[in-house]
Amino acid sequence: MERKENLKIRLAAQSDFSWILSLYAGATRKMRDEGIDQWDERYPDREILLQDVERGEMLLLTMDGKPVSAVVLNAEQSPEYKAVEWHIGRVDPPGVIHRLCVGAQAQGKGLGKRTLEAAERRAYSLGYRTIRLDTFTKNPAAVKLYESAGYSRAGNVTFCKGTFICFEKLLDGET
Repeated sequence: MERKENLKIRLAAQSDFSWILSLYAGATRKMRDEGIDQWDERYPDREILLQDVERGEMLLLTMDGKPVSAVVLNAEQSPEYKAVEWHIGRVDPPGVIHRLCVGAQAQGKGLGKRTLEAAERRAYSLGYRTIRLDTFTKNPAAVKLYESAGYSRAGNVTFCKGTFICFEKLLDGET
């Protein structure tokens, strides 16, 4: 008999913080094991993640009450985004997705897509009509996730770890 997963999306709370640290640490280790040098002990660090929670910007996808993925949504664009020729969202401020993370044990189950869709719904409910984000060129799973979710490439930016692809999507409220 197949067990039905009890998945829920909600804002992260301070009481989730130890789970959040564990979630990001596990995903960071898994990326390193796969040769993806995207995250480390400096980014995203404890202070950044705590700030995400305190500002009410982090969403958690939980399974049976335990966080299995997280994503941050706000309007903060990296200064490097100014050099990108964005195709949509020139008038209204876009929502920006940061630090989408699926726990190491939960990867490969479609939870990244569900987390992304939840962030899009929240963005739409907050009045954003476009989403922008970036992901490391050497993280093929993330690139595939965003492309399969209807995001368009807008250009590249360079951060300390290397080249990142900038993506954008027009939200229609149907996600």
